[in-house]
Amino acid sequence: MKTVIIGAGVSGVASALALSREHEVTVYEQADELRADGNGVLLYPNATGLLRTWGIRLDDLGVRVEALDLLSEYGETLLQMDMAAIARRYRHPVIVGKRGGVLAALAERLPAGTVQFGKQLTGIKYRTDRPRTTVVASFSDGSEVECDALIGADGHRSAVREHLLGHDPAAYCGDATWHGITALPHGFSEGDRIHSLYSHEGICVMHPVGDGQVYWAFELPWREGDTAPPGKPGGHGFGHPGVPVEGSPVENLRARFGHWTGGALPQLLETITDDDISVFPHIMHHVRPYWGDGPVTLAGDAAHVVPPRLGMGLCQALEDAWVLERAMSGPGTANERLRAYEGARWPRLRRMRTIAEVMGRRTLPAPPKLAQRIGRFVPMTAYQQLQVKRLSNYLNDDAPGTGASVHIG
Repeated sequence: MKTVIIGAGVSGVASALALSREHEVTVYEQADELRADGNGVLLYPNATGLLRTWGIRLDDLGVRVEALDLLSEYGETLLQMDMAAIARRYRHPVIVGKRGGVLAALAERLPAGTVQFGKQLTGIKYRTDRPRTTVVASFSDGSEVECDALIGADGHRSAVREHLLGHDPAAYCGDATWHGITALPHGFSEGDRIHSLYSHEGICVMHPVGDGQVYWAFELPWREGDTAPPGKPGGHGFGHPGVPVEGSPVENLRARFGHWTGGALPQLLETITDDDISVFPHIMHHVRPYWGDGPVTLAGDAAHVVPPRLGMGLCQALEDAWVLERAMSGPGTANERLRAYEGARWPRLRRMRTIAEVMGRRTLPAPPKLAQRIGRFVPMTAYQQLQVKRLSNYLNDDAPGTGASVHIG
């Protein structure tokens, strides 16, 4: 089946790799090259299991994680999550690495010529004068391509999504992540742990990504128009009501977090610069039971972007690719196969969005001392282990069509 994918991000490239085993696949990307930048990513066993299935060498992607430590701003351990236990349970490691590294590894496995660059989508129309309805995609250079199935993997500002659902943008959640990747600061070893520090003033996450580098992220309140994170706390973390936060991002971070002593945060704040910092406002889509029409569907952030606090965005993009592969290998028309894909993914994605919505109702999920008390009575490792499986089609062998089974009881 001739399949066109719009967008060469992780979702688009992974879907192309999965589908290219049985279908004629071409990816159309508006940029002139793969976007090899991006920040840190967390790969749970569903993601690493899929990457292994597709022939990706996991140890080239980053660092295997043994634990996540939730710390107070002064370095006191509030609770711990045993990531190694989660890895053992599902027989695939938990890895932290770089988004660009994952994308490059996937792209290297594609047949030559699969990705066509400089192709900005300008229109989609259907041809009904064929035995089966086909799709014609038009591009800004005047070219067109006709296909049996079209997958929009073109991010949260998806042109394919707008074609399918009209004006339905992702909603801002009120927070943002100010983040970057830099050389390991003194005092932070290239080890196997994620450090997450938080208090009423904000959240800071740090973890190694390999090659002597560390990913760091600060989660803080955000309003549209802010060009810097909020500085010294006051009120709801902003300055004057209605006035955008401006100034030097790194100076504002130092003003807000400079008195924190946990982990290697003091050393990090000494070394980062404004040029190291990028911002990602938290956004979320409404996830519909079915989001496609005819032989057209969506995948990745085009279908279900959620804030990064869950740490499962890239994992879910890979899940989309796996379910698409299984659905497209089954019987029926492209329309029927794509609806089967959407039907298989929706229960997991609805659950993910519900969790993200609950977590995003406030910048801090719980006061630090309350988190410490919760950790004494709630088995956090077992809870996260359950969540990983509940959000995974792959770990439950839950997909239409045929293919190899990977069943975890």
